[in-house]
Order: sequence, then structure tokens, then C-alpha cells
Amino acid sequence: MLAGILGMGIAAVSIFGGSEGFTPQAIQRQVIALGALGLAGYLAAAAARPLFVVVSGSLFAVAAGLVWGLWGGVALALCGTLLSAWVVYALARRLGSGAIRDLAGARYDSFSLMARRRGFAFVFVATLGYVFPTDLVIAVAAVTGVRARTVFGAACLGNLPGTILMVSIGSAVVHPSPLLWWVAGAAIALLTVGAAILARSWFPRAERARVAP
Repeated sequence: MLAGILGMGIAAVSIFGGSEGFTPQAIQRQVIALGALGLAGYLAAAAARPLFVVVSGSLFAVAAGLVWGLWGGVALALCGTLLSAWVVYALARRLGSGAIRDLAGARYDSFSLMARRRGFAFVFVATLGYVFPTDLVIAVAAVTGVRARTVFGAACLGNLPGTILMVSIGSAVVHPSPLLWWVAGAAIALLTVGAAILARSWFPRAERARVAP
């Protein structure tokens, strides 16, 4: 399904894109020319992202930076992140703990224990770096009784630094700055290391024993 959607998108750009070519500048101009429709399309795609498991939210942040620049991109990317978190939370509550247990597999017991003891910290660490699978963490938090406002607050706070960095990378595609890419890449690595350190200090080893790297 994902391959089909991407194929239709490429075909549409090839047919209706004119002679301008498939460049970052052309993408930026064409999406901005759509106005509110382009904004709505981006937010709808960001909200549906968890349904396509292989698609990373980081790609949406990069795309927002490419099209709308740094500050506009950060605002839209965060809105899209919260929408996707709401979709995951709502689906998890609808499907129930049995389905989420099947999805998480051996990690469910450790994840549910961490979510019950320190729900805000658990979601914050998962969204701050690439230590835990974010969507799965939100789903487990939903079925273990963590309040929605706690999940969304932690997700917003945890995603903010990484979103700014990814949007910065996207905004630099139109006006290339290799130095910015290196700095942003190093900062993302540091965020992940920081998230791992926080996870080790906030959650006892017994709680993380069955969590795969």
C-alpha cells in the first residue's frame, strides 16, 4: 500500500509538475501554492503515519522544514506529531491490552511496568531519543491507564528538541549548509545517548531486562 501511494505521488508530480523538475525548490513552491490544502494534506498524512509502520516521524519533520522553513516547519511538525500520538492512543484504547500485548511481544511486561510506575518519564524518554519504539510506548501507556494529557504532554516535550533539529535539516535542503547537517546529526546522536542515560537512571535494570535494544 505504501509503495502504491508513493508511486501515485511520483506519477502525479511527473504528469502535473511541468518542466520545473523534481527539485527541493520546486517541491517547496508547489506545496506552498496549494495553501490551506497543502497544510491539511500534510497534517492528515502525519496523523496517518503510524498506520504505515515503516515510515518514521523524522521524515515528516524534514519535509516540514523543506517546505515551510524552520519556525513554520517546527509548528506543523509538532502538530503532526501530536495528531499521530492521538491516533496511536485512540487505536490502542479501542483495541485493548490483548492486541497491544500481541504487538509488543516479550517487551510488553517491561513496558507496562515502566508505564504504570512513571508514565510521563517513560513516554518522554521514548520520544526524546531512539531508545524505545515511540508508537509502541504510547500504545502501551494507553492500555495501562496513563492519562491522555500525560502522554501528550510528555510526547510534546520529548519530541521538541529532535523536531527542531530535523526541521533544521529539512530547511537546509533548499539552501544547503553541510555544517548545519553535521551539527544537527551530532545533536541527534547526543539526544539518543541522553535518553539512554535517563532510561538507565529512571528505571531499574529489572524493568528494562526484557526490552530489546
